[in-house]
Amino acid sequence: MIAIAKEVLKRSFEHLRDCGDDRRECVVLWAGPLTREGVVDEVIHPLHTASAVGYDIDGPYVSRLWRELAGRGQTVRAQVHTHPGPAYHSSRDDSCALVHTPGYLSLVIPNFAKGAVGLDGCFLAVRGDDGAWESIDPRSTIVIEQ
Repeated sequence: MIAIAKEVLKRSFEHLRDCGDDRRECVVLWAGPLTREGVVDEVIHPLHTASAVGYDIDGPYVSRLWRELAGRGQTVRAQVHTHPGPAYHSSRDDSCALVHTPGYLSLVIPNFAKGAVGLDGCFLAVRGDDGAWESIDPRSTIVIEQ
């Protein structure tokens, strides 16, 4: 389970909408302190390229990001991205995840994040111990705090 402040969720949707411009997918990363398991207190809009059907995070950027986060005592808890229509975890989403550790979360937001800020219509997957992705209920896993 992860806890995220409503304001961080709102900023996530703002990034996704602004960058995606209702034409292409966008991605943000949810990060939190290593010392507070399950807490998300930062949204990161990584350097990436995107189209209407996918995105790719810049490789050199990822290396810099991991060093930066380690220096601040933080880690990435989840990746969050949009789809042009309904939310689901595609085979591309399965294979191009930022983190391959069991328990890592991948949240997909439908309709380029044009809907209300929240989890309605979203699809959440968690990486299992066997490396496969499993669908889980976002409302039972993500707690939105005021």
